Amino acid sequence: MVLKLIFKDNKYNLLTILVICVFAIALIIFLGSRSNEEVQNIVQEQFNEQQLLLARQSTDGIEEFLNQKTTIIEILANEISDKPPDEVVTSFITVYNKTTDIHVIEFVNESGIVTLGYPEENSPLGYDLYENNQEWAFEQTRDNKETYISNPTFLLEGGMGVFIWTPIHEGDDFKGIVLVIIRISDISDRFLKNCESPREIYMIDKRGTILYDSSNRYRWGRNYLDKLGNESPGLHQILHHQMNGSEGTGYYFEMNGSEKRLIAYSPIHWRNQLWSVAVTSPASEVDTLINSVYVKQGVFIGVSGIFLLLGSFSIILLLTRWNKSLELEVASKTSEITKSNELLKRANKKLMELDKLKSDFVSMVSHELKTPLTPMKTSAEFLLQNDPDVNVRREMLELIVRNIDRQTRMVNDMLDISRIESGNMRYRKEILDIGEIINSAIETMKKQSEEKKINITTDIPPDLLKINADKDKLIQVFINLLSNALKFTPNGGNVEIKANESEKYIKVCVKDDGIGIPADKINKIFNKFYQIDNTSARPYGGSGLGLAITKGIMDGHGGTIRVESTPGEGSVFSLIFLK
Repeated sequence: MVLKLIFKDNKYNLLTILVICVFAIALIIFLGSRSNEEVQNIVQEQFNEQQLLLARQSTDGIEEFLNQKTTIIEILANEISDKPPDEVVTSFITVYNKTTDIHVIEFVNESGIVTLGYPEENSPLGYDLYENNQEWAFEQTRDNKETYISNPTFLLEGGMGVFIWTPIHEGDDFKGIVLVIIRISDISDRFLKNCESPREIYMIDKRGTILYDSSNRYRWGRNYLDKLGNESPGLHQILHHQMNGSEGTGYYFEMNGSEKRLIAYSPIHWRNQLWSVAVTSPASEVDTLINSVYVKQGVFIGVSGIFLLLGSFSIILLLTRWNKSLELEVASKTSEITKSNELLKRANKKLMELDKLKSDFVSMVSHELKTPLTPMKTSAEFLLQNDPDVNVRREMLELIVRNIDRQTRMVNDMLDISRIESGNMRYRKEILDIGEIINSAIETMKKQSEEKKINITTDIPPDLLKINADKDKLIQVFINLLSNALKFTPNGGNVEIKANESEKYIKVCVKDDGIGIPADKINKIFNKFYQIDNTSARPYGGSGLGLAITKGIMDGHGGTIRVESTPGEGSVFSLIFLK
């Protein structure tokens, strides 16, 4: 009887455990499915954000690149307005060799005929725009007196290119146009070909013309909408958003409807042009990210069923630990995607900083071009309207020459910084006496120091070890440092240059007793185009490139530059040359 009761109790206990197990399994399956949906939504959202940041990174880079090239061309057009043809060609060669990804630079005269160009093999000299019905963009640029960008078109030598038309004026007289061609393939090679499979990337313009397609399904130059026809309405809608300059994410199905693809797109705004870059990925790529989680959850449910059916409550505790493991796995996957997104956000922030740098650059160029142009124009008008004596005429001409030299220095500085950043700076090193280099720089700056009555002293040991360096570049370094010291030191001040030698390096210090540098600005002064006072009313001129060039040259020699400064007491710039 007792045995029957025990058996009966065990039977009821077993039934209770089985009911609990079934309920627990059902609950686990329900919660697992809900968890899967939440994980999929989170991963999908973060994947879309990651893909959009990748598209932005490409468009921001292309936009910065094209705007920088346009600004350099506008500076070039202003510089050659009064130059003879041989000097114009020399300027073309200089810009072509010191910048990257320019296919050809041409000069179109006021009659619409190509008369000059570099490289010559890419220049259709004698080509008449009017005879070939290609005068629309020429007239648009001439009449509006501003740079015009043509829609991407096929080039005579093959491929597609974009034409930048920049007018040249001397006063109110139209002299012609600087025409620069940039190939679309050069842009895509530089910014778009780093897309890794299974991602695909394409670029279109505001008309829907295909400029680049990494999948090679569609040839560049064709209209994307025409190629699609009535297929893939979702992609049709996305293309219209792109052509209107929108930014966003979405999905569409391939023309055969077999594959769902996720897409993120971002616009490129360049003067009168509007392009768009899109990054696409198969939806299965998102599934791959969470596939390992699904597998472990399946194992979890199976093991749970087996052990729960056996009635072992101890297994329930073990399964709880498995569930914890799965949660950690989900958190790990989410953390990895979050970290990836953070990296892309930082890259995007860097591109935003570059965009601000571009704005500072435009502001600086506008200020630095306008400042010397005003006295040059005033002096020239005075000479035209009056017949002054020889001394006054000489003063006026010297003023014009000084300001021309100032503009030339600014253009040369811009080309130097471009060459340093692209790694194209060349050094002709030889064994040099650093004392002779310093004396050459002081002699160059002698006139400025005498005008401000600033005393420049040196303390250079006569037995100082000679260094292996580029003479001209090193003189440029000391001229830049002396120029800054003289600029920010009040009249009657002092500038001291000292050198000493240790076992591992030679150290040269340039010390002044000028206005000094605020502590919150000292880490930024080697950034290009940086001005401590960047307002239009700042008392000190300059392009903000001198110290950036100086640092680049020192880096190219394997050395370093440091600065210490106290506001109101002066600054000390130290150059370190390793032996």
